[in-house]
Amino acid sequence: MTGHSPGVPGGVERGESGTTDVVLRAGGGSWLTVPRSLGSAALTALGTGLVGLALVLPVAVIVLFSGAGWAAVGVVALWMVSAAVAAGFAGALAVACFRVYRIRFSAAGDPPGVRLVRGLGIGPWRPMEEPDRLRLEQEIEEPYAGDPLPATRVLTLRLIRDDSDVCRAVLLPGTDARQLLAALEQALGPAVLLELHVRRTTRPAPRRRPGPGNRGWGGPSGMGISGAGGYSCGGGGGGGGSG
Repeated sequence: MTGHSPGVPGGVERGESGTTDVVLRAGGGSWLTVPRSLGSAALTALGTGLVGLALVLPVAVIVLFSGAGWAAVGVVALWMVSAAVAAGFAGALAVACFRVYRIRFSAAGDPPGVRLVRGLGIGPWRPMEEPDRLRLEQEIEEPYAGDPLPATRVLTLRLIRDDSDVCRAVLLPGTDARQLLAALEQALGPAVLLELHVRRTTRPAPRRRPGPGNRGWGGPSGMGISGAGGYSCGGGGGGGGSG
């Protein structure tokens, strides 16, 4: 299939009831999302707390110039840092609990259905209609001539409805776009419109600065794009097109 183990982002899982899951992120669909996300939420809270601490200084200057003493400065600083920590922690935890972890398809219905698996639960089934499509977008940055660094690839999966994103996620590096598309075609058949869009660019080469001996390197040169319009589009066997 896609070369990834079950539950790994970029994988396709077949369910016993005839459903197919496209895995965007590991986990989801359970209260276990909360304890698993506490560590990352704490790190986010630490970062927002440091931001709040950095904002204390200018506020302290204003408070002192207003005639209040250092006690007032301490109270203001405590409130600012506490609010920043609380907001960062609650925000990160809410994102982890309500973000989309999987897209679940049921191709057996007429029309076929789709539902979203979020951190704390699974949404209702919604019929897949004509404007709905699943799109893989791969951005490939090729090295310039003489560049020692390899090409880079970023693969994004989008569920699109009425030309707007229902959800999107960047898949793990190394996910093979065409293998994933083939796995989706095999699992979903003609029930879901599939698209693969590939955009290739060339990494800008450093530019020499004018001067004695041309020493030093300047800013980047213009971006080169290979292919017509920079995109090559291919539709899946499930009725996909270039969109």
